[in-house]
Amino acid sequence: MLFGADELRRAAAAIADPNERRRELDRIEAASAALSEPAEDDLAFSHSGLCQTCLPHARPATNDLIWQRNSGRFHLMVSPGVVRGPDGRATRVGVPYGTRARLIMIFLQTEGVRSRIVSLGPSMSAWIRSLGLPVTGGPRGTIQAIREQSLRIARCEFTLQWTARTAAGVDETIIRDQRLVSGLSLWHGQEEGDGARWQATVELTREFHDHLRDHAVPLMRDAIAHLKDNSLGLDLYTLLAYRLQRLEQPLLLRWQALAAQVGSDTGRTSHLAQRVKAVLPDVLAVYPDAKVEVVRHGLRLLPSKPPVPRTLVGGFRVVEGGAVPAASPYRIGRMK
Repeated sequence: MLFGADELRRAAAAIADPNERRRELDRIEAASAALSEPAEDDLAFSHSGLCQTCLPHARPATNDLIWQRNSGRFHLMVSPGVVRGPDGRATRVGVPYGTRARLIMIFLQTEGVRSRIVSLGPSMSAWIRSLGLPVTGGPRGTIQAIREQSLRIARCEFTLQWTARTAAGVDETIIRDQRLVSGLSLWHGQEEGDGARWQATVELTREFHDHLRDHAVPLMRDAIAHLKDNSLGLDLYTLLAYRLQRLEQPLLLRWQALAAQVGSDTGRTSHLAQRVKAVLPDVLAVYPDAKVEVVRHGLRLLPSKPPVPRTLVGGFRVVEGGAVPAASPYRIGRMK
């Protein structure tokens, strides 16, 4: 970007492969947006524990799966919830997965730092568009996907477990079982207008709302929008947003450790390494201050500026510190 966005666009336009040309132009636009001064509406938020770990990237093989990921002393466990099925029996709906679930989660948390009552907008279509997605019907459309992931998020339980050092120097295990929302009325019908019922607001549980406000990590909305079609890209961005600013010296994050945080359930670190190398240029385009190097055994992380400056931003005060799990770098609160 030192040479100017226009010069980079001209250089990218000369790339022969149309797919690579489009990707490079998208990266330039994303990097240009990332260098602009943020305002309140440009911010998104995610819980520090969810920044360190991830949801499944693809549909789990079974709806009974309890999903687990860990980062050092922090552990995330997601248990699937149950609903009454068409046959009258209780059935598990499975844990949330994929990019759609991540976008919904970030939306709920972004609005949740402001209020327990989260507005979803005047209509289903408006809400889906606010997630950065097109509104499409059918069994493979966004309407069905958003409905399914909303149900999974509403019914599942998140268990956050971490080890903290007490004032007496003793390690203490802390466990929190939390649901994100206290209720979510889903609309019916494949298409809007087809007898659909729309719930305009969602209420976060008091426990999660209080926890979120003390553990929220600021992100950039434009970054989320740029990475919205890649679950690993979203996970790497939120992980780096949380981790890099807390480093005091370079850290080698080995592939095995990275797999435990944001990998799939296959356990193949070689496959994860290939995927990380492919998506990392897009992540660094939206987080230009991130100092990350790909080395043989993993990622070399260096101390970096956060993606959102530690400053007063649009009525929110972003301050460092707080007694939080795994030493989350931010406490978020409305200015008094």
